[in-house]
Amino acid sequence: MDGKTLGLVGAAAILIAGAVAVRLLPAPRVVSAEEQQQEGPRIVEPMQLLGRGAALRVAELDEWIAEERRPRFRAARDQVFHIRDCPESVAWLDGAEGQRVERLLGELRHGSREEALAALALVFQLARATEWDPGVLASIPEANAARLAGLAADWLRAWGERGARDPLLAEPTRAAALLYGRLMYMAQHSRVIGTNTSAYERGLKTLSELVGLDSGRRTALGESLQSRHPEAMRKLALESDRLRGFDEEARTAFPDLDGECGG
Repeated sequence: MDGKTLGLVGAAAILIAGAVAVRLLPAPRVVSAEEQQQEGPRIVEPMQLLGRGAALRVAELDEWIAEERRPRFRAARDQVFHIRDCPESVAWLDGAEGQRVERLLGELRHGSREEALAALALVFQLARATEWDPGVLASIPEANAARLAGLAADWLRAWGERGARDPLLAEPTRAAALLYGRLMYMAQHSRVIGTNTSAYERGLKTLSELVGLDSGRRTALGESLQSRHPEAMRKLALESDRLRGFDEEARTAFPDLDGECGG
């Protein structure tokens, strides 16, 4: 066998060996959209930012807020997390600080997913630090719960569908739906005699739209709630007292959100 033939045989052997080696290499891993979203720095344990220990971590959110909103967010979180003496929700929100916080919440809802989480952290702390249990001593029994519920509803309308599919926001989105249902259930039962029919109908309409109950086709939020809170979804489809399941689930998940500042 001459040198030219030997060269051809050697080249063929190298090609065959290379092909075998390539086949033995592991296939490249397909990265899902959810994993791509979580690449790089991310917020871990987002539900801690909605819990009673949120004050220990809320400052971590500063770096995720758009630069033009960051100073106002710092001021808002400082105000909300230092509310004292359990004021009624409406009274605090109608004050100068509350109005600034409410305007900022609107901006955060239209920002990034991290800013949406920051907005929800403020809403949950407002529910924790202000009074909305419609007892007989409240000045406007149903208004406090309904006012906070409106903040939760605005957030859910902006992020309910996207949040239900988002690995960062999926659990907080379900929590927001439970909180909304609990608040509207409390507004419904704000009267000493009878129930507040308008609050009940408003709460039921909002939740039904958010989960796709009336259309007969569940939304992403509806599917997410069905998977984790099936009893709340079952009771939502009953003929009476349909907000009760959300109230019960919220009481279990957030026992300190009692409308009396944990008292």
